Amino acid sequence: MQQEAPREGEERVSEKLNSLMESLHRNLESRSEKVALGRKVEGSWREVSYRELYGKVESFAAGLAAMGVERGSRVALMSTNRPEWPVADLAVQSLGAVTVPVYPTLEAGQVAHILDDSGAGVAVVENEELRDRVESVRDRVSGLRDVILMDGEAGEARSFGAVEEAGSGSPLSGWEEGWRAIGREDVATIIYTSGTTGLPKGVVLTQGNLLSNLEGIQRVMPTGPDDIFLSFLPLSHIFERTAGQYHALDLGATTYYAESVEKVPENLREVRPTVTLSVPRLYEKMYDRVQAQISTAPSSRQRLFRAAIEAGKRKYEIEKDGGTPGFGLRAQLALYDRLVFKKVRQAVGGRLRFFVSGGAKLNGEIGKFFYAAGIKILEGYGLTETSPVLACNTPERPRFGTVGQPLPNVEIRLSDEGEIQARGPNIMRGYHNDETATAEAFTEDGFYRTGDVGQFDEAGYLEITDRAKNILVLSTGKNVAPQPLETAITAAPHVSQAVLLGDGQKYVSALVVPDYEAVRRSLGGDGAPDEELAADERVRSLIERDLDAATAGFAAYERPKRFALLPRELSQEHGELTPTLKVKLPVVQEQYGQRIEELYAGE
Repeated sequence: MQQEAPREGEERVSEKLNSLMESLHRNLESRSEKVALGRKVEGSWREVSYRELYGKVESFAAGLAAMGVERGSRVALMSTNRPEWPVADLAVQSLGAVTVPVYPTLEAGQVAHILDDSGAGVAVVENEELRDRVESVRDRVSGLRDVILMDGEAGEARSFGAVEEAGSGSPLSGWEEGWRAIGREDVATIIYTSGTTGLPKGVVLTQGNLLSNLEGIQRVMPTGPDDIFLSFLPLSHIFERTAGQYHALDLGATTYYAESVEKVPENLREVRPTVTLSVPRLYEKMYDRVQAQISTAPSSRQRLFRAAIEAGKRKYEIEKDGGTPGFGLRAQLALYDRLVFKKVRQAVGGRLRFFVSGGAKLNGEIGKFFYAAGIKILEGYGLTETSPVLACNTPERPRFGTVGQPLPNVEIRLSDEGEIQARGPNIMRGYHNDETATAEAFTEDGFYRTGDVGQFDEAGYLEITDRAKNILVLSTGKNVAPQPLETAITAAPHVSQAVLLGDGQKYVSALVVPDYEAVRRSLGGDGAPDEELAADERVRSLIERDLDAATAGFAAYERPKRFALLPRELSQEHGELTPTLKVKLPVVQEQYGQRIEELYAGE
């Protein structure tokens, strides 16, 4: 897809901007009627132009100012992805105030901690359920004055529309002059890390942190105003917010919000995006769906599909080292493209330039599979504390199994223990109200300690091997990094999720959630419920074969000696996953304590 060239005098990146509001305003001047945002309402897509978006931000900012929001104020934002999210976010920042995103899935106690610790005076929430959750902890939140409701009966709260309308009727004098006075050192947001243990910490990010990350991303990623983004990862998370929302708005691109995670396949075909961000779980499910469809196809079709994928993988191995496939392979691929790959691309809209993967490790085989089909998945790496991107692969030469090379404005080094440490303008100011944690997060010479372990390959691509604090130390003295094993296991045909255990034990074991639909297909249409299949010896045999095959390349002491099958997927609803889908190991250990004890009984 050919990109629109920058207009005369227009910067390709955000290096001369002082705030995210200035970034939005630049597109008001050059692309005022272009679609900025879109959302499906009552079955049809409703779009907001850059001119309309800017007007909404201005009106909502005036409404907030009338409620007492001013420079330094904290405003919580608790909603799923929708146009009101960036409207509220940028309106808050335009006043010199600070946005505090809150995951809509958090339980009341965590919401209370975030609101109170941040000092939020106003909370903007999506619906009545979230309003009630906030109201239920009001007595534990000292500074909360007002609640603004996007949808539903406002009751004692204020409606989002009413605040916007009030601001439209009484514009804020000097508003533009006010946001133009905001500088890179001003705080833009405090984001509370979801964390797998303990209370979340508030990461303080400035305008400069976020803008510098956009600069780094835009220097290496071939994106532009013509791109169309499909957004479905939570905007409460820094990955979607920076690499999705701020990045797209800075480019003058268009973003459509998916209806839900379940509707993503349908929305991909409707919106036909060119760029989409996700965590690896989406790609795993897409891979599983394709494999399931092929498994029921005639044997001749299966052979064709396997040959096409193998040819595509050969192309990848040649191109990743800078080579060019020969005539014979190119001819094969042209045939396979017409017969196989085109259909795979049509399933994601037909004009996708690339997916971006972050938040967890992407299985390299899945990356190669989609590369073979002409769909590039670019894995990157970062943390909330780093705004977030530290490194990423690029479309020209991705390397699966790595997270790419460091951004050009980020410095990355490895400690003697292999810990990844980073320094650059994108690194957080610190943790809110926690000087001790802030001091512990940095080395004496100012590098941020990521807590991740990694290494560089011969081409300078960064490989993440595990979390420094997530190493299983067996009673035998052996150290096991669980992440590579879990990634390999979850790519197996009949496995949906896996959690490795064994810290302080003699051997490694695993909790495994089978892919019950795949299991039923392999068992010939067995209609038994998941709970019964979890206790079925035939299922254990399937999973055992999967585990043996998936871990064959690992050392004997790393491979799970025993495993237990769980009857359902780990979920946020049961408190077992963070909003970014990381496993909360202490919760899982408590939930399935008896099963874990049985895995080590008699040893």
